[in-house]
Amino acid sequence: MPFRLGSEKPEWANRTKVQFTTSSWMPRRVFEACLATGTVSNTVYIQRAVCEALARDLNLPLDRLLSELPEPRGPGKHLFDPENHTMNRYPDVARDQSGGRLLIGPANTIEDVR
Repeated sequence: MPFRLGSEKPEWANRTKVQFTTSSWMPRRVFEACLATGTVSNTVYIQRAVCEALARDLNLPLDRLLSELPEPRGPGKHLFDPENHTMNRYPDVARDQSGGRLLIGPANTIEDVR
C-alpha cells in the first residue's frame, strides 16, 4: 500500500495518502452508497468505512477516529460519478486541437514532448 507523507507543507501535517487496488465494481458501488447516505464524497465514504472497521477490529472509539480525519477539500470534497468521468479537474481541456494535442485553457504556445 503506497503512501505519501505531507510534511513539506504545514497545512498537510498529520496527513497521509493511501492508495489501493480493488475490484472494478467498487467505485460505482461507493458512488451509489454516497448518494444513498448523503455522504459528501467517495473519499469520505471510504475513510468512514475504514474507521468503522478499525474501531470494530481494534476496539477503538469510532468517534475519536472520525474526529481525527482531515477536513475534506479539493477533489476529496466532491462526489464523482466514475461512469461519467466527472473527476476531470481540467474541464477546459479541448479534446482535439491542431493534430490531437491537448491544451489546458487558452494557450499561446504549442509544445511537443519528444
